[in-house]
Amino acid sequence: MLLCRWLVYFVIYSFMGWVYETIVCTIRWKKWENRGFLYGPICPIYGTGAVGSMIVIDIVDQRGISYSWWQVFIFSMLASIVLEFTTHWVLEKLFHAKWWDYSYMPLNIQGRVCLPFSIGFGLAGLLIVYVINPFVYSITEWISPLGYELMGLISMCFIGMDIALTASALAHFDVYISDAQEAWNAHMEQVVDSMEERGAQVKQQLVGGMGERSAQIRLRLAEEKERFSREYISGRISAMTPVARQAIRRVVTYSHPGGGMKFNRMRILDFMKEHKPDLKVGRHEQEEDK
Repeated sequence: MLLCRWLVYFVIYSFMGWVYETIVCTIRWKKWENRGFLYGPICPIYGTGAVGSMIVIDIVDQRGISYSWWQVFIFSMLASIVLEFTTHWVLEKLFHAKWWDYSYMPLNIQGRVCLPFSIGFGLAGLLIVYVINPFVYSITEWISPLGYELMGLISMCFIGMDIALTASALAHFDVYISDAQEAWNAHMEQVVDSMEERGAQVKQQLVGGMGERSAQIRLRLAEEKERFSREYISGRISAMTPVARQAIRRVVTYSHPGGGMKFNRMRILDFMKEHKPDLKVGRHEQEEDK
């Protein structure tokens, strides 16, 4: 029953985190933003941090150890740094994508964490321990052990399906990018080889990277790569399910391993705009094209 109770609290705090992220990002981007790693209205990193703090506080209270507000603040700030950095690194290694990037913030570490947001999470820790936790305990004290088990089981099923759908969508997107990289290489081999008399000269300039002519050729190749990637990837995205496309929309940046194709969030949304009738994009995206 204890595990199910923590799982219920995890869902509650994950939902609160999703509400916070969605409101902040909607205000920032001036359009609706459905935030989070998963498709459903939850941000697991918030649920993990909040439940972790609840467990620590319970252990400390049971042992009769006293603590002050500044200790809660320091612990929450340091714990958020470890949690954010680890989560960011794991997701990037698994899916070659980033869901947040603090590179534009001062005192950041590899864009994964930054001091201003870590201080904010430290303050959020105070809010959780002294305000939100007591409130959550009070509104859930009526739930029976059987109720916790039932709600925990349902939550586990939905979260499991959500993780499977999201992971599948991101894995397919990664495969699409790999296919696009291979198709691009094959396409450019045909383009270069088709230059009969100038083929050797073009290849030599591409390898040497010297001279004005080489710069012009590289510019033309970059333009061709943009056109090719747009047509290829947007076509593949259009074939994805709405659930899969929703998962892709939340990615901030994507970097193909091995120094291949790289896309930021605006580029990914641009690929989706190529097939607006199929994707049923929001009204704000239609207005941008006018």
